[in-house]
Amino acid sequence: MSASVTQSPTAAPPEAAARPKARRFTIGRWLLHELPYIAMLVAGLSGALLHLPVSYWLILVPAFGLITIVAGWNSFPTALGRLSHMWTQVFTWAALMFAIYVLYSSGTQVTLLNANANPQVIMTLVALGTFIGGVQARLWQTCAVGIVLFLAVPSITLIHQSALLLVGISVVIVIIGGLTWSVSERRG
Repeated sequence: MSASVTQSPTAAPPEAAARPKARRFTIGRWLLHELPYIAMLVAGLSGALLHLPVSYWLILVPAFGLITIVAGWNSFPTALGRLSHMWTQVFTWAALMFAIYVLYSSGTQVTLLNANANPQVIMTLVALGTFIGGVQARLWQTCAVGIVLFLAVPSITLIHQSALLLVGISVVIVIIGGLTWSVSERRG
């Protein structure tokens, strides 16, 4: 019997079995891998845009720390490196929580910060902590989240101030339009 008769038609050639299967890139796989960083970014920006209370940030900071610990775990090949990574992150994020607590304790908040500056100050602190945590964990994605949060602080300030600016511009446009209409009615 020939080899072609004894092999089944669906059997793969031997060289195909030796090749590793190529993983297809899919949007779903990418989103699943990047989901923690996207969640960090959305949570940070939402907190600042919506003027969420300090308690929101005190819950968010440990969540960011946990994400950084888990995501950076494989960046350290040895058990001692992983243990060091974990404790470095715990102390970094605990220090950030303590800084937020000190800034927003009842006596300090009244003298240092006004109500409009609160979200920007907290987000700046969280952005700094996120960037530092990413550097320590060797995660470029976490560093990128920290940079985006930091760069968003002036934009969020502008958005909060732009509501008044837009109302002012609208009033000016209505006044100019009214004056133009009035002048054109008198001439016509």
